[in-house]
Amino acid sequence: MGKRSHKKKSAIPLLNKDKLLESIFRISSLLTAPSNVDQILAKILDEVIETIGFDMGIIRLFDESKQYLETKVVKNYSPEERETAFSVSLNIYEHDCLSTKVAKSGQPIAIENAAIDSRITDTDRMLTKIYNKGSIVCAPLNIGDDVIGTIAAWCKKETTFFPEEINLFLTFASQMSIVIHNIRLFETNAEKIRQLMILQEAVSEINISRVLDNRILDILSKSALKIAMADRVLIYFLDIEKDRCLITEGGKVFIEEKKAYDDKIGSSIVRQSIDENVMMVHHNDPHTSVFSPVYDGCTSEIAFPLNIKDKFKGALYLAKRTGGYSQDQIHILDILVKNAVTSYENMIMHSILSFEAKTLKTEVEKLKEREDLLLGFHNILGRSKKMMGIFHVIEEVASHNTNILVQGESGTGKELIARAIHRQSNRHAKSFVDVNCAAIPGTLLESELFGYEAGAFTDAKKRKIGLLEYANGGTMLLDEVGDMSIQLQVKFLRMLENGYIRRLGGTENIPIDVRFIFSTNRDLSQMVNQGSFREDLYYRISVVPVTIPPLRERGEDVILLARHYIDEFNKKLGKKVRGFNKEAEQLLKTYHWPGNVRELKNIIERVMIIQKGVTTITQDDLPLEIKGTPNQQFLKIEIEKFIPQMSSGEFDYTRLTEKIMNDIKEKILESALEMSGGNKTAAARHLSISRYKFIRERKKLNRHVN
Repeated sequence: MGKRSHKKKSAIPLLNKDKLLESIFRISSLLTAPSNVDQILAKILDEVIETIGFDMGIIRLFDESKQYLETKVVKNYSPEERETAFSVSLNIYEHDCLSTKVAKSGQPIAIENAAIDSRITDTDRMLTKIYNKGSIVCAPLNIGDDVIGTIAAWCKKETTFFPEEINLFLTFASQMSIVIHNIRLFETNAEKIRQLMILQEAVSEINISRVLDNRILDILSKSALKIAMADRVLIYFLDIEKDRCLITEGGKVFIEEKKAYDDKIGSSIVRQSIDENVMMVHHNDPHTSVFSPVYDGCTSEIAFPLNIKDKFKGALYLAKRTGGYSQDQIHILDILVKNAVTSYENMIMHSILSFEAKTLKTEVEKLKEREDLLLGFHNILGRSKKMMGIFHVIEEVASHNTNILVQGESGTGKELIARAIHRQSNRHAKSFVDVNCAAIPGTLLESELFGYEAGAFTDAKKRKIGLLEYANGGTMLLDEVGDMSIQLQVKFLRMLENGYIRRLGGTENIPIDVRFIFSTNRDLSQMVNQGSFREDLYYRISVVPVTIPPLRERGEDVILLARHYIDEFNKKLGKKVRGFNKEAEQLLKTYHWPGNVRELKNIIERVMIIQKGVTTITQDDLPLEIKGTPNQQFLKIEIEKFIPQMSSGEFDYTRLTEKIMNDIKEKILESALEMSGGNKTAAARHLSISRYKFIRERKKLNRHVN
């Protein structure tokens, strides 16, 4: 550093060129340094003080409003001076001091004798004791014509500044401005992304809340603190009718009489925001402020009104010890508050409507809702253990894109299961396309699935988009997939493996994103053994097999479904049938139902069309096939289910036939017991044997199994 005189200037200042160049190089390297603004400013201020030879220094930057200069870094301040510097934001329109003069004029000020210079004000002396003596240089930080802050440095002793020193000081200020500008650009974008991510998460949590409790207040206060990077948060709600207030403060929620809290917020911006229904921002100055701070030591405040359906008035209040609120923060906080208010209003309306709906329901409707509607799952009725298991499987697999094979007899509701999987999945907003492979001839099925280009065959006059392409992003059900031709199976397998298709007559590979569900009432594993279904395709489509039980194995669901169809056809046919008598219910439970749920629905419709003036369906109203002897229904056992595949290998005839007989006996005994509701005496009577023999036969079978 050059030598300087305390009274007389040397003719030529002596500058340490090497030290100067090293300092400029270090500052230049900060242009690309991965650090924040405050860290960079501290390093630059160190360079200025050490290189030029000052004793103390301070850097202030404008806040977002361009009205307040806020202290960012200081050098060699006493603890008392440091506390004062960081606690006071300088209002360029109200405070008269060196920093505000430089910020408004954009011109530097150099004072060689602070003790007698009239430009030193009482505000300067209040901010730093050094202003009573010594020498000072204060320069603007500029980006073009825009002043973004000031830098001030001073010597404790009266000093004469060389022009070269002033120019060097301004050079440092210019470099500092560029560094600050670059870092602010980066930090502004990063900060805005951070705030938006907090907003997105908060709004999502607020919108899924369906209960009028304090959860939304908790989300609102925590998210607002993070967005604004504030030190304190307060949510105040006034119940207008009860004249009580609810306060969320410091993570706690409590209720007070309005008068008890008036002293704390009565003269604050919270009261002003509530009364005028406007957002308010305030920087507290003990000497000029008309508002009292809610929290001591917090100089920067903001309040947003929270008015809900003329029932509650309130405000979200945030406070900072230092710093202000950017326009981005204010805008994002405003969106957050409006979402919270809307969610509260929706929940209040929902509660009112729910209460009104409940009061309008009759006792009969409530009982019916408990028994029937509660048991529905995506339009599928069932409360049997097997159906509850299937509902659980649907919930587990729906969110994955795994291929699913739904198997079951005709009429069991395979398409309903497929649609339930689609509605439960994350693809529910996209298309659900169902294709019946048995209803479309093989060659036509290929063109329907894959589409074709113009001229691909004789009647192909223009391009056609295939169903696979149409279902992109959604779900496709291939019903009766066992009827797909071997040739088409090969092409379909290739599509599953590669993830793209080619239209007939085309060369373009078209990527598709489809979740596949396959259904069939045939035994695909047996078809694989017979060579009519490809084994590799079978393993690709049956990653998760779902087998729907026939209605005869869902005895407890039969009456539930029958009553549901009575309600449906009462509305459709204008009838007033209430239900079945006990004998009719017993016949429905014991019938074999070869057509499953579809047959049950058709029979209920037939009975209700034919019968006139009937309010209760009796056993006489049911068709002849249902009124057969219960024992005969139980004898309808599919022997094929008990006989293993005999296409290869050798079998022990005696052991095989003995096992088949025992399996059939067990099926008969368990079916009789199920039909009798677990009553062994009634089950024995159905089989025309004694209760003792019924129990003995079951024990013999258990010993055989063990």
